Amino acid sequence: MKIFLNIFFILSLQFFIISCSLKEAKTDYELLNEGQKNFAKRKFDKSEELFKQLLDEHPDSKLRIYAMMGLADSLYKSNKFQEASFQYRDFYDLYPVHNNAVKSHFYKGMAEFNEVKPYDRDQTFTKNALSEFKKLTSNPDYINSPFYEESKQRLEKCRKILAENIFFIGRFYFRTSSYQSVINRMNDLLTEYPGEPFEDEAIFYIAESYYREDSFKKASEEFKKLIEKYPGSVYVTTAKSRIAEIETVRR
Repeated sequence: MKIFLNIFFILSLQFFIISCSLKEAKTDYELLNEGQKNFAKRKFDKSEELFKQLLDEHPDSKLRIYAMMGLADSLYKSNKFQEASFQYRDFYDLYPVHNNAVKSHFYKGMAEFNEVKPYDRDQTFTKNALSEFKKLTSNPDYINSPFYEESKQRLEKCRKILAENIFFIGRFYFRTSSYQSVINRMNDLLTEYPGEPFEDEAIFYIAESYYREDSFKKASEEFKKLIEKYPGSVYVTTAKSRIAEIETVRR
């Protein structure tokens, strides 16, 4: 009798657990609806949980595409930028021609942009953001997108930070007398990011580096370029003096 009661108890418990599980199981539509409602209420941790649940429990659902974007947006709003970046990339990799593909490019860029460091730090996030904004602004199909103009503005900010980073490194090399490295860095700056406000200084560092390396012909060419292109630069007086010295040496 005791054995029978134990078996009955175990079976009843299993039935109860199964019944609860069946009762608690939600359809993909219910999970999406709840996720979107929580997102609208700015309960981003809860919406993230619900969108993840839909993706995990309903792998073949036609609503997955909405859950993927909802999850990425929830992570972004929670300032989980690297997780959001991964989800946005996943979205446009899987659905490259979907209407939200341009949005996923933009917000992947913004997720990276929100992690950008000052110009004297590592610039991995800046380069990642720049790459996404370039994809958006270089595609003529996106020119009428609501994300196009802001992408252009963010791209320019990224370019400015990267230019400042190269200039900062070039000046560091100049202080440590690594003149060939100065020349390489400053030439990269002038080629990749023309028109920066410190361009005259970059040309001066190139010219002065050649001068200190005794490459007088190249130094003279760079000093003359500086004088011609930026006649009002504070470095013109030094440039003229160096050219005079080089001409004296050549006699």
